[in-house]
Order: sequence, then C-alpha cells, then structure tokens
Amino acid sequence: MSVIQFTVPPLPHYIASGLSLLSAGQKHPSRQNIDVFDLLLVDKGCLYMGEEGRSYEVSEGHALILRPDSYHYAVADCKEDTLYHWVHFQTSSSWSIETERCGEHFCSGDDRPGYMPASAFSTWTFSVPVPQFTKVVQPQKLSDTITELTDLNRSLHISGAKLRQQTLFQEVISLLSASIGMNGPSPQSICAERAASYLREHYKEQFSAKRLGESINFHPVYIARCMQKVFGCSPAAYLQRYRIEQSKLLLLQSNYTVERIAEEVGFNHPAYFTASFTKIEGLSPRKYRQRFAWINQ
Repeated sequence: MSVIQFTVPPLPHYIASGLSLLSAGQKHPSRQNIDVFDLLLVDKGCLYMGEEGRSYEVSEGHALILRPDSYHYAVADCKEDTLYHWVHFQTSSSWSIETERCGEHFCSGDDRPGYMPASAFSTWTFSVPVPQFTKVVQPQKLSDTITELTDLNRSLHISGAKLRQQTLFQEVISLLSASIGMNGPSPQSICAERAASYLREHYKEQFSAKRLGESINFHPVYIARCMQKVFGCSPAAYLQRYRIEQSKLLLLQSNYTVERIAEEVGFNHPAYFTASFTKIEGLSPRKYRQRFAWINQ
C-alpha cells in the first residue's frame, strides 16, 4: 500500500471542496501537475482512475488521493451514476510517498525512535501517514465531515467559518490516517455506520429507536452508545442534524414555504423545525434563505 507521509507542523491545509455526480458513460477529467492534492471519496458508484501507471477502482466507501505533481486520468467510463466528494488541499511542509513498512509504522524524520529536538525551543516535527488509496474505516462519518466542510463555503463571510473549515479538514486527515493498519472497522463503527445509513435513508419518517434497532439488528442502547462514540451524538440528534442539512438545500433550491420544507424533511411541527434550525444554524430558516439564496442565483 502506498502511503503519503506528511511532515507536520505545519499541517496540510484545506483549499476547496464539492460534491459531483457523473452519469453512466461519463468519466473524471484528466489533469497533470495541478499543484494541489485531490482527495476523492465515493458515496455511490465507482470511479476508474489512473495515476503514473497505476489503476484504481474507487468504489463506494473508498478514498483516493491524487498527487499534485503527477498525471492522473480516467482509465474507464463510469458504469453507473457515481456520486463523489472531492477535496483540494496542500501542504507547505515536506511530504513523500512510502511503499514499505518499517516495523509496525512508517518511519521518517523526527518520528524515529529516540529522536529528540536540538533544544527545548526547537520545533518538534513528526510524520502523519495517510493512505493514498484505501477502504475508509468510517465512510459515513468521513462523508458527513466533508459535507459540513463544503456547506461552510456558503458562510465564509461569517466570522470563524474559515477556521472551522480548517478544523474539520484536520478531522478528515485523522479519519483517513485511521484506515492504515486496520484489519477492518470495529464492531462499534459497523453498528454506528449502519445506523447512520438507515437514518439518512428514512429521515422523512418518524424516529423510533425500536424500529432502528430491529432494522439493523442491534439493541437500541448499544446503537446509541456506538453513535455517541463514532459521531459524537445520539441517533435522534444525528437524525435532526441530517434533516436540517436537507432543509438547507430546499431553502436554497426551491420556492417551498418554511412550513412545507418542515414537512418534507420529517418535522411534524413547523415551530419545532424553526426552533431546531435556529439552534443549530444560529439564524431562522427565513433569514437563512434571505442571506444565502443569492449565492445560487
């Protein structure tokens, strides 16, 4: 497995991101020396990519990082509709490609056993290994994090939004790095990912912890514990956040009333929807629409 070794600090930094859909028969563009790393995470379908003579089938739940100094290209058209996130990032520090393991870990620079900085005031750098191509251990969590990262592009005029993006991007790096050396996802991750997928698929329906447990064959108490560990929230809170994300799309892309949008995303009471939206976003649905609708015009 090829691993990209980043020497930090400074940390790799976020530049831009988005969500793209390729229909069957389309393919990812070919580019050379684009001067940024290009992370691809596939939510649905498969990308058939090549870089420097190596081919990759980036299917659902897999991630590929295309290098800034290489030629990458599509080796085949998509065989089905393919939905994927892309994230452009860069680092002002050194990085390298490692293909062999040194003991249990990749070793380079100041990570070497027994290494000490020249003085107490020297910068202590270390290496962060990130797989160039991997099956992601927590694909839904990574997808959610990138979605939040991209959604913040609408809020860059708000104080703290850019800092929040850089913080989220470090979480992206951590999630990718966690895929190295893993024989597979933990039982807790499997449970949480299945629960998240079910909630996203059935977000318009009334929430029932019992029905969730029956659907994915885990006890509701165990599901709640796993989701708290993996996503940092309960199943009900995860569902509410996802409903709010869907409502934001409708606020910007439709002429539906707030009451209609509340119903469309699974809220039974418009007043509760408005209160929940305001608590999470810091402004009401109507003010959100007024503030951001012009961006999509």
